[in-house]
Amino acid sequence: MIPTRESPASAANERLQSMEPQTGEGNVAWLERCPVKRGVLLLGGTSLADFRLRVAQSQLRSDLTPSYWSLCGLLLDGGTFESVPLQFGDISDVPSTNGVRRLSVAEVDDARRWPNIAVLAFVERPEVIEGHAQRVLRRRTIIDLPELIVAWLAYSWAAGSAENPLLEGRGIPSAAFVEAAHSLAGVELTPSLSSAASCPEAIWQAVKWWHEYYEGAAKLGVSAEAGLLVPTGRYALRQRSAAVELAPDAPLFLPGPGEGRKVEDGGQQP
Repeated sequence: MIPTRESPASAANERLQSMEPQTGEGNVAWLERCPVKRGVLLLGGTSLADFRLRVAQSQLRSDLTPSYWSLCGLLLDGGTFESVPLQFGDISDVPSTNGVRRLSVAEVDDARRWPNIAVLAFVERPEVIEGHAQRVLRRRTIIDLPELIVAWLAYSWAAGSAENPLLEGRGIPSAAFVEAAHSLAGVELTPSLSSAASCPEAIWQAVKWWHEYYEGAAKLGVSAEAGLLVPTGRYALRQRSAAVELAPDAPLFLPGPGEGRKVEDGGQQP
């Protein structure tokens, strides 16, 4: 198990609220309606790699069920966000950018591919965090994100004897990036962790259960640079149980007419 601290809070954070998607609504339209416009973006995907990451984070949940989340980033103005995904167009770009990419939210609009989404705000001035994110992008001495990318690719592909990197204190790259940017501004994103195992699930739990910690920190004037908030957020969960959504032409099974089938138990279908 991953060592964690338990929040003393007796009730969940009321500032974290569900915002149900409208019928047929994609993530771009959902974000346009969301009152939280900048901050930490959480996404839960349905690819095989996303499924593996969601299951890996079950170690942080008391019920050992998979996390809702597999990717996070910093949501910016102009319909873009910065993140460290495991999928890259040109792998040669990784060393010069520390693995950080700027993506359009249109790339994660498909609610079937990305059914779970949340936007979380920890600070009053997100531009301060975004400035520190550029430092992380330029300086691998702050955190070596390519090292984490390699570890998580090996795990997601089941390459060799690769084990769950979280058990070795290796965070999921996208979460490690977001946490590093906040840490440079003096903001603690994962107070429940006693290791460096940053992951979207730990950030989610921080917003949901550690609001009293942030209330105390705000009163003490912690992170005056960015203006620490008691975290607030909105979320939509279209897929609470992690499942892989395979393409209709996936070779592991014979699909039904015109569509794929879900694989929820990890087994191959004949």
